[in-house]
Amino acid sequence: MDIKQGDIYMVDIPLSQTVGSEQQKRRPYVVMSRLSVNKLGKNVVGIPLSHVINKANQHRILIPAKEIIKDATSNFPFVNSVALTDQVRVLDISRLELPRIGYLSTTATIAVQLGLAFLFDIR
Repeated sequence: MDIKQGDIYMVDIPLSQTVGSEQQKRRPYVVMSRLSVNKLGKNVVGIPLSHVINKANQHRILIPAKEIIKDATSNFPFVNSVALTDQVRVLDISRLELPRIGYLSTTATIAVQLGLAFLFDIR
């Protein structure tokens, strides 16, 4: 299975596996690690998506629904979303619920990359 940057999967993070304000529950995650890294092992780097758009700011990236391409087999109701880059998480690929539900447009993927660069102060 080739997991690509920008792919979106449902991921369930139980409350028992979180502390404080860490994101939990079943929600869409966008994979942000690159394909060559994803092919190396059993982990990917993911960013949770939220439908609460007032969370958007300089590093929490607003993603319009039109920038999310839904897979034909998916019935997930994509809406305007926010990529919570400050909640970046390493995910074992077994957490990714198959099949993939969609993927970000190139423009949205770049926007999330820029949000991560801002968060980590990468120039």
